[in-house]
Amino acid sequence: MYLLRRLASRIRGKKKEEPKAVDTPDEPPAIREAIDEPREATPPEEVEVAPGEPFTAPRETPRVGKREPLPTGTLVASTATTELRIDETSTSNIARAARIRPQAVSEIVAGEALKRDEEGRIHIKIVFYGPSLSGKTTALRWLFANVRALAKGKIVEISDELGRTTYFDFIPVSAGEKVIFDVFTVAGQRRHATQRINVLRGVDGMIFMADSTPEQMNENLASIQELRIALGTDRMATLPIVVSLNKRDLPNALPVDRMIQMLDLDGYPVFATVATEGKNLLRMFQRILRDSLVYKVGV
Repeated sequence: MYLLRRLASRIRGKKKEEPKAVDTPDEPPAIREAIDEPREATPPEEVEVAPGEPFTAPRETPRVGKREPLPTGTLVASTATTELRIDETSTSNIARAARIRPQAVSEIVAGEALKRDEEGRIHIKIVFYGPSLSGKTTALRWLFANVRALAKGKIVEISDELGRTTYFDFIPVSAGEKVIFDVFTVAGQRRHATQRINVLRGVDGMIFMADSTPEQMNENLASIQELRIALGTDRMATLPIVVSLNKRDLPNALPVDRMIQMLDLDGYPVFATVATEGKNLLRMFQRILRDSLVYKVGV
């Protein structure tokens, strides 16, 4: 009986003892501390507001996913659908309707697919492409007025009451008696996509004219995107293309290397131009005439 009473007393004593904390390797000390000893919430800081000034509650600092600030001077172009995105299906349909098809082998081989008129002269088509008001027509007018070494025909302009091209501008330029360069500009406004892509049919050389101002970067991006869809990968890879970064005289003109990076035009000949003054236009024009002549004729 005595032994039974002592055994029962020991069992009751063990129940009254407090359990000891046991460290487990799967539970980090910081987590155990947060669970075992919850901390009081830090009261919000008092914000002084000047009389008459609206009060804006301070934003809570996020615990995770904090973004690093962008470097000073970084340009972030909008990717909003209404501002930038070109509908690929619609553009491809317009290109097919304009009979812009993948290149045949004969088109790639110089001297094989030549366009001749009734007098036997070879015609090479050059197109100024780019967003509205980037300076395409201004550049063509300057070339028409100042390039005396080339025989030029009459310039044809189809424009609206504000002087903006609504279909295309055109001027034939003769290089000797056997070669004619048919030089076109296109309407840059978004609503003229059908007319613009139709002008691309049979193109032999391209001048992509971009606007150097930050406000027009989305239009530059949309224009080059449309051009890539309409021409296709094969023509973009083989067609002679030079790049004109126009309006370089403006104080807020974007850096040349930054524009080339954003437009993904690395590897193309690039000219920093001022169409209103004719700066670098002649050099740019001579380069595309030479490259397209070699591309089509092989000389």
